[in-house]
Amino acid sequence: MRKFENYGVKDTINIRLLRIMKITAILLFTCIGVCQAVSSYSQSTNLTLNLRDKTIKEVFKEIERNSEFVFFYFDKDVDLNRKVSVNVKGKKVNEVLDQIFTATDTGYLIKDRQVYISKKAPEEVKQNKKKRITGTVSDSNGDPLIGVTVSVKNTTNGTVSNIEGLYVIDALETDELVFNYVGFLKQEVRVGNKGVINITLQEDEQMLEEVVIVGYGQQNKASVVSSVSTVTSKELSAPTSNLTNNLGGQLAGLISIQRSGEPGRDDAEFWIRGISTFKGGTKPLVLVDGIPRAISNIEPDEIETFSLLKDAAATAVYGAEGANGVILITSKRGNISKPKISFRGEYSVSKPTRLPDFVDSWDYLELVNEANFNDGESPYKYPEEIEKYRNRVDNDLYPNSKWMDELLAKNTHNQRYTLNFRGGAENAKYFVSMAYFQQDGIFKQNPMNKYKGNFGFERYNLRSNIDLRVSKSTTLNIDLSGQYVSRTTSNRSPGDIFRFMLHTPPHLFPAIYSDGTLATYLTQSDSNNRNPYNMLMNQGYRKEWGTMIQSNVGVNQDLSFITPGLKFNGKVGLDYDGNYSTLRDFWPSLFFATGRDEEGNLIFQTSVSGSPELQNAAETGNESIRKIYIEGAFNYLRTFNEKHTVGGMFLYMQKERQVSGTVLPYRKQSAVGRATYSYDNKYFIEGSFGYTGSEIFASGKKFGFFPAVGLSYYISNESFYPTALSKVMDKVKIRASYGKAGNDDIGSSDRFLYRATFNEGADGFDQGIGSNGGTNGLGKGIKDVRFVNNNIQWEIEQKRNVGVDLGFFNNKIELTADYFNNRRENILMQRNTIPGVAGFHSNPWANYGIVDNWGTDASLNVRRDFGPVKVSMRGTFTFARNKIIEYDELVPEYPWMAATGSRVGDQYLYIAERLYTEDDFIKTQKDNGTYIYELKPGMPKVTLDGKIGPGDIKYRDMNNDGTIDNFDKVRGVGYPYNPEINYGFGFNVEYKGFYVSAFFQGTGNSSILLASGNNTFWPFNWGVEKSNYRKEFLNRWTADNPRQDVLMPRLHVGYANNVNKEPSTWWLRNGRFLRFKNLEFGYDIPKKHTKKLLIDGARVYVQGYNICVWDDVKYWDPELGNANGGNSYPLPRTFTFGVEINF
Repeated sequence: MRKFENYGVKDTINIRLLRIMKITAILLFTCIGVCQAVSSYSQSTNLTLNLRDKTIKEVFKEIERNSEFVFFYFDKDVDLNRKVSVNVKGKKVNEVLDQIFTATDTGYLIKDRQVYISKKAPEEVKQNKKKRITGTVSDSNGDPLIGVTVSVKNTTNGTVSNIEGLYVIDALETDELVFNYVGFLKQEVRVGNKGVINITLQEDEQMLEEVVIVGYGQQNKASVVSSVSTVTSKELSAPTSNLTNNLGGQLAGLISIQRSGEPGRDDAEFWIRGISTFKGGTKPLVLVDGIPRAISNIEPDEIETFSLLKDAAATAVYGAEGANGVILITSKRGNISKPKISFRGEYSVSKPTRLPDFVDSWDYLELVNEANFNDGESPYKYPEEIEKYRNRVDNDLYPNSKWMDELLAKNTHNQRYTLNFRGGAENAKYFVSMAYFQQDGIFKQNPMNKYKGNFGFERYNLRSNIDLRVSKSTTLNIDLSGQYVSRTTSNRSPGDIFRFMLHTPPHLFPAIYSDGTLATYLTQSDSNNRNPYNMLMNQGYRKEWGTMIQSNVGVNQDLSFITPGLKFNGKVGLDYDGNYSTLRDFWPSLFFATGRDEEGNLIFQTSVSGSPELQNAAETGNESIRKIYIEGAFNYLRTFNEKHTVGGMFLYMQKERQVSGTVLPYRKQSAVGRATYSYDNKYFIEGSFGYTGSEIFASGKKFGFFPAVGLSYYISNESFYPTALSKVMDKVKIRASYGKAGNDDIGSSDRFLYRATFNEGADGFDQGIGSNGGTNGLGKGIKDVRFVNNNIQWEIEQKRNVGVDLGFFNNKIELTADYFNNRRENILMQRNTIPGVAGFHSNPWANYGIVDNWGTDASLNVRRDFGPVKVSMRGTFTFARNKIIEYDELVPEYPWMAATGSRVGDQYLYIAERLYTEDDFIKTQKDNGTYIYELKPGMPKVTLDGKIGPGDIKYRDMNNDGTIDNFDKVRGVGYPYNPEINYGFGFNVEYKGFYVSAFFQGTGNSSILLASGNNTFWPFNWGVEKSNYRKEFLNRWTADNPRQDVLMPRLHVGYANNVNKEPSTWWLRNGRFLRFKNLEFGYDIPKKHTKKLLIDGARVYVQGYNICVWDDVKYWDPELGNANGGNSYPLPRTFTFGVEINF
């Protein structure tokens, strides 16, 4: 530092030099105002200072000490003793000087490494007089924004907006005000002569997506090296009680199928990137706010983010629970704003998407006679009696019962109400949500009953998330949530009711006799001839309810006082689940009408004697689960020299689950680590591991180490990336990862499978002696059923993934695509190739199986505005195929029978070539006019159960041995039962408050078997009095119309007579479908109308859900799958009216 006075006033040369310098400086100051000369050194040098209450002179010295700058000044031109505070990082010297000389009469000139300090010209001082600026900051909807940072550019002068969005700040007319708020675009405004500056901030859609939730933390989107999919809570909202019903097609990598629409028991099946095991569990790990919890009862309005973790770089940190992928759900939290209240109410009307239709009783009886004729039997009913049914002479004795009409309501009703409170200040933020959902069942209610026997469901939700700032470096999170669910059902399960409703014939008895007498058949058992009306209306009811409470307390501690970027996060979670059920039986007397007396009264025979009173309530279930979760983590993130960013995380986790009725709790513990590095926002590398311990394995196998590494390269951030290309494709990022994850849900019903078990009083070993060549129980005693096997452990999956993220036209179009190739090893199975002479009573279990699983998933998002019209489109695609590489099986007789090489869930069928014709048989007529058919020589002999004749299915003789038997069944025909392809696409259009949105969901590469064995699909399969006949089956083979292109082959009566019941390609259908999942029309009422009612905003909308489906199945909703011949609670088609109000 150089003071001009220090050069000596008596030195003439120096005095002249100083005068020249002073005159030059004054002229420069006058010409350019606050002088800021650009020089190579000053513009290339960054300063980092952290000075508190230091004098101007001390600041000069600190700058000179940390740089090559030298200061020149006169004492009279600057107040060297004035104290200032300077806290800058990577700033230019002119920015530092602007900060310390703002609103003073001191100016400066920078000439390369020399800094000249002097007084400003008088007119410049006048211009730098501060004035008070006020205004409000709001969003695009006109809502005030609290906590917006308002600062004077290039200074430390700043403030924040208050609860009403108001701010006050002092600034110069030449200053610029900078408005910053998370999630919104930064805005800068020059002060000028304005005294009031009101600002409207626009949402930064790109910034809203910048933070991605990952395993045990969150990362900037640009730095994510793993494969992660996300979806918003708005896209998951639908008029259903179960969140899992809304997942299909919404996320790339997720395959979801809903197999039932039963209220309260309609969980969808879902997998991340398909199925990789034929024995172990396939469900992904679900974490809500970082703690393992159920997904089905979460309200969509509570959700802030929903993330899907797919590859090893994302899931390895979860160790032995990460092989099936991970779902992360974070609930909403409070923010700095005035209290906001939102209410949403919905009322819905539902009906089944698809139901079967059955023939009338007289048609049914004629079809029975046809089947009896085919089997060489006499008619079941003669024509004159059938005419009594057709002419409806007596509905009690000759009924035509339409069981679907008798039991099912035309419509059902749902309702949902949610009430949310959100807001907070700097030291306390809160989010509170309450919800109620009610859903009626599809069945009718008997108005004469004093109890409700319909299938109904109710749920109450409560969530409270509170964040407290207890100090400048410490925040405390206190979360409490709970659900209360209540489910009322008939005494019989919906599966039983549907089964009897579908297979009870229309001619046996009416639902209830005309005089009110309860009807049933002459003979009744629990499995046969029951009246489905009585099963629903007159057998009592069951009440089930559950209480789930979740709590967790977390602390976040900034440890920057140890080293910048270091933090600690800890949480403790305590959960309780209680499930209870009671049953009240009702067994009234039931009767069968055999005729009428002379006065026309019905004559009854008692079939079941019972009591007209409800039985006392009996407790049928009582289970409670208590869970404890403990987690502590150190996180580190720091950037060096603006280019090198280093991060790290080390975490310890322990959890325990205690189930009532079990002595030992289920316990797991993990140590988790992650290290990240990035350079200049271009190159990223991440390594992670999960070291997991589980108590279900033997000592030495309890812990496993699961590492992973991920890389990514942000090509478009390179300096060589062409400018012309960046205007079109502005984001290009490639990713790759490899690692391992585990699955400790190995599929064993025995918790400690490694331990030996013994059977007391069992038969002895086969000694090869005795009358039949064996002991057959000789030497009874204690038998070792299972030997010790300490090597049993979890499944291990090697995961490989490559992906690309692309953005076009300023990220208005975003495409993400991944290819994965995984191998699951150590799949548990019982060994099949152990010879009997080895001495095992039951073959041992071992980690033996191997399955490969590969495929691709992709997502596309498009956002575009056309003036006042805003358009967005999205789509996802997932394909996942597996192959069994190792399966311990005896070498099959023929290769088409092998499980090895097939897919998990593959069909195992006979190949149907055609229907037999008259030319295939030698025909002999019986005395009753029926025929006996014998296959001609050269035709393969059929050893399967059932009679063979023209119109029956001809199966392929795969091995050409002249016999149709089990060796002719083929594995891998068609596609697996569960789909390999899942996709979804939709759009949203907004115009001046009006909007319309639509979403379609589809699946592909799956096969559905309409009929197999002993199910309700078959007419007369359980006999004439235990079956019904669908109208679709009228498209059948008959002797008069021997077509090949029919649905139903030759009719038979009884399971044993029906050769067509075998699983075959005749009944195989492509399970693909495209569903119009959701359509919504709505209108956001303008605020100028709602403010008069003290309402900030309001929205009304109508919505259709499960509107229609295109498929190849036709007989029931294809999403139900095989569903035992459609014998499942149907999926609902729902239409909703809703209103949302914000205060």
